[in-house]
Amino acid sequence: MTAQLSAIAKAVKPSATLSLKNEITRIETASGVKIIDLTAGQPDIGPTPDVLAALVEGGKLHKYGPVPGETGLRPLIAEVTNRETGSKFTTDQVVLAVGAKGAIDTVMRAILDPGDAVVILSPYWVTYPEVVAICGGVPVCVECKPDLHSDIQKTAAAVKANRTKAILYSSPSNPTGVVYTRDELAALARIAREAGIWLIADEIYREFGFDGKKPPSIFSIPEPYDKTVLIDGPSKRFGMPGWRLGFIAGPTELAKAATALLGHTSNASRPIQHAVEVAYKSELARQATVSMVGRYQKNRDVFVAGLNSLPGIKCPTPEGAFYCFADVSGLYGKMYEYDGGSRATVTDSTTFRDFLLRKAFVAAVEGGPFGLDTHMRFSLAVSEKDCTSAMANISKAVAELR
Repeated sequence: MTAQLSAIAKAVKPSATLSLKNEITRIETASGVKIIDLTAGQPDIGPTPDVLAALVEGGKLHKYGPVPGETGLRPLIAEVTNRETGSKFTTDQVVLAVGAKGAIDTVMRAILDPGDAVVILSPYWVTYPEVVAICGGVPVCVECKPDLHSDIQKTAAAVKANRTKAILYSSPSNPTGVVYTRDELAALARIAREAGIWLIADEIYREFGFDGKKPPSIFSIPEPYDKTVLIDGPSKRFGMPGWRLGFIAGPTELAKAATALLGHTSNASRPIQHAVEVAYKSELARQATVSMVGRYQKNRDVFVAGLNSLPGIKCPTPEGAFYCFADVSGLYGKMYEYDGGSRATVTDSTTFRDFLLRKAFVAAVEGGPFGLDTHMRFSLAVSEKDCTSAMANISKAVAELR
């Protein structure tokens, strides 16, 4: 036996949404320009003053607290979630975790045996396949329909063809902004019920619905499935992604298993939970969320119209979250010059990402890690100025492709 890394550790790919930071810094330093960063999956504003003050006050909670979460916050989350989604969770069915990412990881640890498959609806958040593999599972990614919505028939076939333990999806979707209809959600619940497997719904972007429409929850369908697990948290709605707080809400047996696991790994910070309890009760925080949604909808309208005006790019209008997911494959095969004479050809989403960095000074995330190499993800969670400037830069750069 030699001292070496595990096969799992060697196989894990760095997060595509985080790995661009070093390249952005390099180009800014070398070129003396400011890159407009449209990569971030986070709001451009932070928590409101009352919530920040509560975080300082929460610092008094310096001793270990309850593993599943603070006694004041868990019933509040159950109450808010039930009101917003139509679910019927009790306090004992809510477990706090270190971010929504930590919540998904904990759920996978709780349900997967080695070799179990998790059917993941494409396009997907880049972490989904990786966390399934880390936990010993087999990610099975199902192609979407041309409109980026789920392909129900292919999903059902994938569940049957594999030793499937769960279906995993997000709505509103990261990266597409697609919002699944109640009919689609009911179909997913039916597939999971008939197969006797878990259904894991990531609704972290549920408060970000555009055009005055409330994205439907999986719990709002006529016959909710009793093995459905909700992944959610305050990070997007209250502008606190760096605080790393998320939660699991699901069947009691799963909540107990998750609590046992977290008791030996890492449960959520007490000061942050104290501040988040204030956030869920704060009218100031609620209004800040409403304001964010309004601003991001305006950015969406500017960006979608701008992208669709460019030959070779097609961008559907997102209904929620805060992303545009544009098909840029019409520009593949085109060439450009940069740095005073160097030449490069756009052949895939990664080389298109490099093109945007070099010629438009705009950072976006390539679609390959999300499951669609024909696309690019642009974050709308930026200022109006950055949005309009980025679109102008992209238009100018695309015009130079030959």
